[in-house]
Amino acid sequence: MSVLVIGSIIVDNTLYVKKIPKAGETLIAQSSLRSLGGKGANQAIATRLSGAEVNFIGCVGDDSEGTLYKNHLEDHKIPSSSIITSDLEPTGSAFISVDEGGENSIVVNPGANHALTPEHLDKHINLFEESKIVLLQLEVPMETIKHACRLARANGLRILINPSPWNPAFNTEEFPCDVLILNEIEAAQISGTSNMTKSLESFKKFGLDMVVITQGSEPTLFMSQSGEIMELMPPCVKATDTVGAGDAFTGALAASLLEGKTFSESIQLANTAGAISVTKAGAQGATPTRKEIESFL
Repeated sequence: MSVLVIGSIIVDNTLYVKKIPKAGETLIAQSSLRSLGGKGANQAIATRLSGAEVNFIGCVGDDSEGTLYKNHLEDHKIPSSSIITSDLEPTGSAFISVDEGGENSIVVNPGANHALTPEHLDKHINLFEESKIVLLQLEVPMETIKHACRLARANGLRILINPSPWNPAFNTEEFPCDVLILNEIEAAQISGTSNMTKSLESFKKFGLDMVVITQGSEPTLFMSQSGEIMELMPPCVKATDTVGAGDAFTGALAASLLEGKTFSESIQLANTAGAISVTKAGAQGATPTRKEIESFL
């Protein structure tokens, strides 16, 4: 069985600066990097590098970037046959500023990602039938995500959702899931409180298998269906670039849950993957393999 990832495909354009520019401020970058990203693709590759079989449904433009991305996925042993090509929109792009502390600011042009429709998912219903877990984010149309949840439920898949970037149209009733993966900003936006323990408690009524809140270098909090709240500290590392850290975490978590590991074991593996990723530049290029993760534990 495999993990089915449905999500975005984006080419990242990253500028490394001393500080994130303010409105109206012009800065000179120290260096730049063009790489392949998008939360969907990042998480697909992170899941694959963490040891799981992966299928991926996404959309690219009819352009050189789209061709490059399909070849890139094949290089990672992720089939590109379920990647849709749009002749109306270009492959998505992102413009990222990363400061000296590794923190980032991101602006995304979705491009072809907004051309991914529920009908595209229907054409690949076999992938739902062959998978055990579906992993979703919010960089493709909300109707498509909602339809993915319906198809996943109908086929008995476990649904993992990372509701990022945050969209106020998201709620756990219309977008049913089993595991919700948040950072502290997303958790505060959904729950209305900056107290992360209270934020977790606000999800009890939904009866989810697990709710996870990552907090960067601070402890990762997670709550099981019973309402028990636990925390695990990620490894202490020097951050170079935090872009893609959440995706590395999420991919490793999905791979570990596919293997049937406990929530604590899965969080430990995911914490380590996320920590390793921030020690290198870029998103996918910084994502660790399963061997690297286990050697770090």
